[in-house]
Amino acid sequence: MGNRSLWSRLAGYYRRRAASLVFRRSFLISPQQPLISFTFDDFPRSALVAGGAILNRFGLAGTFYAALNLVGKETASGQIFCLDDLTTLFEQGHELGCHTFSHCDSWNTDPRTFEDSIAKNRAALKGILPDAEFMSFSYPIEMPRPLTKGRIAPYFLSCRGGGQTINTGRIDLNQLSAYFLEKSRDNIQAVKDLIDRNQQERGWLIFATHDISDSPTQFGCTPEFFEHVVRYAVSSGAHILPVVKAIEALGAPGCERVRPSRRLIQAGVRVNRKSTKTTPLVSILIPAFNAQEWIADTLRSAIAQTWERKEIIVVDDGSTDRTLAIARQFESDCVCIVTHKNQGAASTRNRAFSLCRGDYIQWLDADDLLAPDKIARQLAVLGQNGDRKTLLSSEFGQFMYQWQRAHFVRTCLWEDLSPVEWILRKMGQNLYMQTATWLVSRELSEAAGPWDTRMLSDDDGEYFCRVILKSSGTRFVSGAKVYYRSFRSGSLAYLGRSHLKFEAFWLSMHLHTRYLLSLEDTARTREACLLYMQRNMIHFYPERADIVRQAEQLARDLGGELRPPYLSWKYSWIRRAFGWTIAKNTALEMRKIKWSLEKSLDKRIFQVRNRNGRSAIPYTRVALSSDTPPR
Repeated sequence: MGNRSLWSRLAGYYRRRAASLVFRRSFLISPQQPLISFTFDDFPRSALVAGGAILNRFGLAGTFYAALNLVGKETASGQIFCLDDLTTLFEQGHELGCHTFSHCDSWNTDPRTFEDSIAKNRAALKGILPDAEFMSFSYPIEMPRPLTKGRIAPYFLSCRGGGQTINTGRIDLNQLSAYFLEKSRDNIQAVKDLIDRNQQERGWLIFATHDISDSPTQFGCTPEFFEHVVRYAVSSGAHILPVVKAIEALGAPGCERVRPSRRLIQAGVRVNRKSTKTTPLVSILIPAFNAQEWIADTLRSAIAQTWERKEIIVVDDGSTDRTLAIARQFESDCVCIVTHKNQGAASTRNRAFSLCRGDYIQWLDADDLLAPDKIARQLAVLGQNGDRKTLLSSEFGQFMYQWQRAHFVRTCLWEDLSPVEWILRKMGQNLYMQTATWLVSRELSEAAGPWDTRMLSDDDGEYFCRVILKSSGTRFVSGAKVYYRSFRSGSLAYLGRSHLKFEAFWLSMHLHTRYLLSLEDTARTREACLLYMQRNMIHFYPERADIVRQAEQLARDLGGELRPPYLSWKYSWIRRAFGWTIAKNTALEMRKIKWSLEKSLDKRIFQVRNRNGRSAIPYTRVALSSDTPPR
C-alpha cells in the first residue's frame, strides 16, 4: 500500500514537473509595476455574466479560454457560453483564448490529437468571428506532456498552466504559472498574501477560475469572493490587464503579431450565425508533400475562389523541402497549415478531413489549380435547398507548366449520371475524373468513410467509387474548371516497377469490381469488369504472376477469360527476341524519356512566358472568357 502511494506521488510529481524543464521560451520580466491578469477556463456563461461584469465595473477586462465544441453544453463547471456571448465579450473589451476544441486533457491526450484539437478550435473561431484570433492558450485539466508543449507552443504568444504561484524573473512563456481561486475560496487571506507578494517582487500574477455563481461548482467561486479579490488587486496598485495585453506591456517576443484590428473588436461586430445556416462553408483540403515548386500557386488559386465562405487547410506530409515554410507564408484567418510525420497521401487526406468544418469538401492536390469560380459554379447549380447526396463534378484539363495550354478532353463521364452508370462507364471505358473535379457534401464524405491507407496508387479512384455508391448520382457542372498538373512519371497514379503499387492497384481493381456488382450484377456490368481487368493487365504482366492468376480466376468467376496483354508493335520485336520483361521495361523507359522531353520543353516555354508577365494561376477573366482556355 505504501509503495503504491509512493509511486502515485512520484507519478504526480513527474506530471507536474516534466514539461516545465523542456521546450521553454524563456523571457526575463521586470515590469515597472506589478501585473495581474484574471482568466476563466472553459468559459462558463456565468464567468462572463457575473465575473466579466465585475471586472467591467472596475474598468478592467479578463481573458476567457474557450473550447468551442462545448458551446451551450452543460459541463462540470456549469453551462458553457452561447455564441451570442462572444459579441458581448468583445464589446466589453475582454480577450478570447484557446482551450482546445474538445477540452482535451493536456496529459492524457496524445500530442498529435491535442494539436489537431487546437487547429479545429482556431478554424471554428474563424467560421464564427472572422476578425477574431486566439493569441493565448490555457492547458485544460492537467499540465501538458513535454511533446505536447513543444508542438503547440508556436501557435500562441503564451500558454498557461497552473502551479499556484506567480511569474517572476525569468519566466517560461510556453508554460506560465497561474493561481486557481477556487482552491482558496474559503481563505481570502491566502489570496491577499499572494497579491502582496506579487507587489513586492514586481511579478505577474495570473488568477484563474471557472464559473462565478452564487452556488458555484467545485471549480468556481462566488461573485462576492471574486469581487473581493478584484477590489484588493486594484488597491495593490498593480497594472491589471488581460493576458495578451500584459504580454504587450512586457514587450515579450512575438507581441508584434498582435495587430491593432485584433486588440479589440469594435462594438457592433456580430457573430456570424445566420449566414452559416444559409451559406454553406466549403473546406478546401490540400495534402502536400515535397511540393515547394507548386504549393504557392495552388494556395493562390484556392484563396482566389469567388465563393467567399471557405476555409483552406493544408496538411504537410513531412516534406523534406521548403513546402511547409512556403505554405506558412499564406497562413491567415482562412488558411490553416498543419504538419505531421510522413504517412502517405491517404493518411494525410484523412487528417485534413478530421480538421475541417465545411458543409462541402473540395479536395485539391498541392500542384493543381482551380478556376476562380469553380466552387461557386458548382454550388449555384444546387441552389439553396440542394440534395446533399448529389455529387458535383466539373471539367478538368491536363497541363504541365502552362495552365493556359491545358487540354480539356470531354468524356462520357462529363454528364449527369446514376451511380451504376457512372462506375459502369468508368470501368468499361477505362476513364477517370481528376480528384479536384468533385465537390462533396459532408454527409456523403462521412457516409463513404475515410480514405483507404492501403492504396499506394489509385487512392482517389477507389475512394470516389465509395462516395458515388453512397450518392444519389453525379451532377456535371459545365464551365467549372480544374487545371490538373500531370507529369505522369512522378505522379501517385504512376505504377512504374513498384511492387507495392502493383498490389495496391490490384486491390483497387478488385474493389471496383465488387462496388459495381453490388449495384447491378448483370451481363453488361460483368462485361465492364472484364474489360477493366483486360486493359490493366499490362501493369502486372509478366512480373506479378500471382496477381495475373488472381485476375484470371476472377474473370472466370465472371463468366469470361483474360487474354495476354497487348504490347505496341514498336516493341513486339524486342519481346520476340528478348522476352516480355525487357520489352515492357524498354517501353516504360522510352515513355519516360518522351515525358521528360515534353516536360523540359513546356518548362522552357513557361519561363519565357512568365518573364513576359503571364500569370502562373488562372485569372478570373481568362477562366470565364470561354469554355476552353486559350491555347
